[in-house]
Amino acid sequence: MLTGSLVEFIESNRVHLIQRMGMITVKKIADDLLACNVMSYEEVNTITCERVEQEASRMMIYMILNKGSEACNILVKSLEKHNPFLFHDLQGYCGLIDGIKKLVNAEGLVLDNISMDEDDAKKLAEGIRNLRKLRLLYMNHLTAIRDGITYIVRSVSDNLRELEEIQLVNCCMSSDAVEILAQNLCNLPKLNVLDLSENYLEKRGEYAIHRLVDGLNVLPGMKVLMLPWGDDVKVCLTKLLELLETMPQLTKLGLRKWSLTDVEIRILGNFFEKEHLQNLQHLDLAMNCVTSDGWLSFMQALISLQKLVSVDFSSKQDWVPASLLVCKLSQVLTTLNYLKEIKVTGWKFDCHDLGLINDAKINCRKQFQLVHS
Repeated sequence: MLTGSLVEFIESNRVHLIQRMGMITVKKIADDLLACNVMSYEEVNTITCERVEQEASRMMIYMILNKGSEACNILVKSLEKHNPFLFHDLQGYCGLIDGIKKLVNAEGLVLDNISMDEDDAKKLAEGIRNLRKLRLLYMNHLTAIRDGITYIVRSVSDNLRELEEIQLVNCCMSSDAVEILAQNLCNLPKLNVLDLSENYLEKRGEYAIHRLVDGLNVLPGMKVLMLPWGDDVKVCLTKLLELLETMPQLTKLGLRKWSLTDVEIRILGNFFEKEHLQNLQHLDLAMNCVTSDGWLSFMQALISLQKLVSVDFSSKQDWVPASLLVCKLSQVLTTLNYLKEIKVTGWKFDCHDLGLINDAKINCRKQFQLVHS
């Protein structure tokens, strides 16, 4: 593509770029633009701190168009590198799915909330096996691919030994797909990020999680582990914690919708108090079944996680936390120096509760967000 046509490429595809790039791609492109001195740190920070991804995309597109053809050149090259699927789709490159097999030099593939059915997914699985240089695979919110995910997981885990990050969020992950991945994790020696969140394992969920935990023993360098959910998966907690003892580098852990009760949350709290995961920064325990008593006991354990940046304790249903729990939550806020966000959607605070939390926020003198309903 000629430099002169790159500006035209961005302008003619402006709407599609704004709607489809997604925050992951925006942040990676912004890093490239900063490295090439096309954008300043302040400009990059403004874009990446924008919470609405379409607004972040829009800001970046208009900034780059105003900076001229060389800036457009760098943006388009970065887009091709970090989201080749979107880049070639906008070029009309051999069809959306059929063109995948030609991206042999791609290091990242991002498929986010696009229209794809089971047959498309099977074609994608055939093409993706050729991407031997792929390091990052992000597939999010592909809700119509059904059993196609099994073909994709088999193809990925059999052929892509350079993969470092796999993100399959809300992608029809089944117990069969999880078991295939677990069996083949030995083929992915560089993997350190595995995000399977927002997937419900309808059948044999407990067995699939057991297999996955066993398979993860070959990857002690894991940094991110976000697990799917299913009926009775909480019985795997003890086995999972034995695995986590071998993963001191873990920075992000997710057990959303695991139906954890006060009993399990106390077991998890005791584990954290033993200081096994001192590098943990993000913890997602949302949509479980914990009462005030359970959370109260867990708050003390939480204080031992000194590097925590964000936690999610949101509830399935609205409920009123005990006053003592609110006091303990305020103490956590003032004790953990790096904590920036607590999500407690579903927790109903009264004016007194919010006053306590606000006082704690003022006393600790830091930027902090409490997300609640």
